[in-house]
Amino acid sequence: MATQIAPTPVVKGTAAVKIYKEANQKRSQASKNGAEKLKIKFSQKLK
Repeated sequence: MATQIAPTPVVKGTAAVKIYKEANQKRSQASKNGAEKLKIKFSQKLK
């Protein structure tokens, strides 16, 4: 069965700049702490 692949959307102008900045922002310390807590919680459940 053949599958159809959707084309990659092209974003231009101010929307592209906004997406670029959002993708390249640094994680905050609070975000890093939250990720570490989730990592610990899920690693304990998987054992």
